[in-house]
Amino acid sequence: MNRRLKKCPVCNSDLQIVEYRCPNCQTSIRGEFGVGDFAVLSAAQNQFVKTFICCGGNIREVEKELKISYPTVKNRLAEVQEILCNNKTASASNEILDKVEAGEISVEEAIEKIKQGRNK
Repeated sequence: MNRRLKKCPVCNSDLQIVEYRCPNCQTSIRGEFGVGDFAVLSAAQNQFVKTFICCGGNIREVEKELKISYPTVKNRLAEVQEILCNNKTASASNEILDKVEAGEISVEEAIEKIKQGRNK
């Protein structure tokens, strides 16, 4: 079975599900159907969420499984959170974590900045 297409291959507009069909009895149901919250995530983001859940939400386990750093896990988690929760503070946290990873600020400074952002 092919993965669901998200964009029209001709004009790049969002595609819409308009029919479900039973392969056993050939029943077809037509209408406009929603796609679920996770359909807005990219394939890589869906894989990250799957790994995160399989690791029981343990960031250290995700680190080991994906062979990426703790700030990168937090960064990807904030990215998914921003998309699924429409959360603007996640992108601010993302930028702060990028600065920690680049060595521009310390972990303590990052914690303080994130706390300040939550209190606004």
